[in-house]
Parts: sequence; structure tokens; C-alpha cells
Amino acid sequence: MVSKRMTRNGTFDILTYKGVEKDIQRLFSKHAVQDENGQVLFDFFEQNGKLVDHEVLSLYHNKRASYGISSLNFSETTRSVFVSDSYASLIFFANQFRARISFEEAGFMVVGAAFDEGLFKKSLEEIPAKTKVNTVFSSSILGRVMDCRVQDLIHERNCSYRLSNGKVHLKNQEAEKTSAEPIASFSLRTYSISQGVLQTVRTFKPRQKGLESFYQVNKQSSNDFK
Repeated sequence: MVSKRMTRNGTFDILTYKGVEKDIQRLFSKHAVQDENGQVLFDFFEQNGKLVDHEVLSLYHNKRASYGISSLNFSETTRSVFVSDSYASLIFFANQFRARISFEEAGFMVVGAAFDEGLFKKSLEEIPAKTKVNTVFSSSILGRVMDCRVQDLIHERNCSYRLSNGKVHLKNQEAEKTSAEPIASFSLRTYSISQGVLQTVRTFKPRQKGLESFYQVNKQSSNDFK
């Protein structure tokens, strides 16, 4: 059994070493603990609040959670929500864009790799209806499909995605509308155009070539300063 301890001031040695501002660390410390090896463990929960998994951030590695969901800072004043599948990427994103985010009005949601749609929709019920949803998934094809799935669930659309022959094959189950987009250029924007729907979710991706996530961006930056 791994012993865990809360830090006294809501900050973590690893995140401090990686350049994350202390106020950002405290913002994400609600479901986070530090183990005896200095790793940061983020708790993930099932529908009834039972702990089901952890994301683990160590000095050189990040292991994402497979199951459950973890959310924080939801209230009646929430005006924007940032959704990701990695605490690490979300934290490094927030640290990089801290001057552009109104944290007093921002909520955060991290889904497990299995992406339980029921848990996601239940969490959406905790925020005001007009809240702006943003996604912070990787720029990989999986991350881009996740952008689309989040928008589908918000608007209760049932669309399937299949990868074959270098393309993403889409099918709207209700309208029986199909389309195919090249994997290289597929995005929420191209999906919305092909399906004839309005894009309501804003996506954030690293601009650095060859880096798929904000975790990788931070890792590369750390290596550059060694």
C-alpha cells in the first residue's frame, strides 16, 4: 500500500521544479496528494463519489487514469469549463495561459481514458447551461476525436467514428449522415463543417511542431534549460 500525504500549502515539489506557479498548483490541489516518493497522485471518482483510479505524475513520467472522472471549481458563477484527459497537461496548459484565463469563473474536468459518457454528462449538469466548454486534449487523432465527442455529448448527438484507410469515417446515427475526412486534416472544425453543425466547443492544442500535449511542451521546455 502506497502511503500518501497532503502537502501543507497545496503545492508539490515536482510541479514547482517544472515551473508551475504556486497559485496554479493550489487551484488543482483539491484531489491531489503527494506520495512518499514525491509523485503527485490525482484522484478519479465514479458516479457515487467512490475513488476508482489515479493519474500519477512523477518527475519524468505521467500515467493517465483509465477510469472515472475528476472535476473541480464548479459553482453557479462558472462561466467556462476546460475538459482534458490529463491533469498534467491541463495544469501545464493553465500555467502557460494563466494571463488569459479568468480562474474565478473557470471550472476544470479531467476524464479517464475510457471516457465514461454518463459521468461526463452528469458533471455537465453541475454547471450553468450557458457555460463555455473548452477542450485541452492532445493533437493526436484520438485527441481530435475526443474534441468531437465532447461537443456531441453537449448537444446530445449520437455520432460514431471509425478510422480506416487513412480517413476518419463519421456517421450521425439519427440523421444517417455519413462523411469521411483525412486523418491528417481532421479536426472539430472539419467535423462540424462536414456534419453541417455549429462548432460550440473551443479547442486548445500545442503550437510547437512534433509536440502533441502541453505535458510534452513542458517536458521539452525543461529539457531545453538543462
